[in-house]
Amino acid sequence: MESLFVGQHEHALDTKGRIVLPVGFRGSFEPSGFLIKHSEGCLALMTPDRFGEIAGQMSERSHSGGPHGRAAKRSFGAGAARVLPDKQGRIAIPEELRRFAGLQRDCVVIGAIDEVEIWDAGRWQEMNAQGESLLASPESGDEPSEQA
Repeated sequence: MESLFVGQHEHALDTKGRIVLPVGFRGSFEPSGFLIKHSEGCLALMTPDRFGEIAGQMSERSHSGGPHGRAAKRSFGAGAARVLPDKQGRIAIPEELRRFAGLQRDCVVIGAIDEVEIWDAGRWQEMNAQGESLLASPESGDEPSEQA
């Protein structure tokens, strides 16, 4: 895996809809990155390579998936935006994507291993509580194996 993203960072959107990327994430998005709508109500920021992988998968599915595959590919492409960090490491989040993720002012930027996610702070608290409860008591069969 080329880039590993970890950590949680609280940031606020400015009046122009921009958010500052954490310093440790910025290098992976020079000269650009791609924002997409994530299935759980946040935005995912991907490197060009990661976005290309997913776009390729969507394209393959559209060729064999008939109208449903093509519709998914269209929605994926239409809901994505190429972003270019400025000199201060800010990216502008298009209004449609801010609306989708419910981003008002207080946001949390998290490293989700192979992508960066941008959450409304309130939604993140709810989602993180779920995730932490799963880490505390994972369902049988889902526990990582321990090596001796």
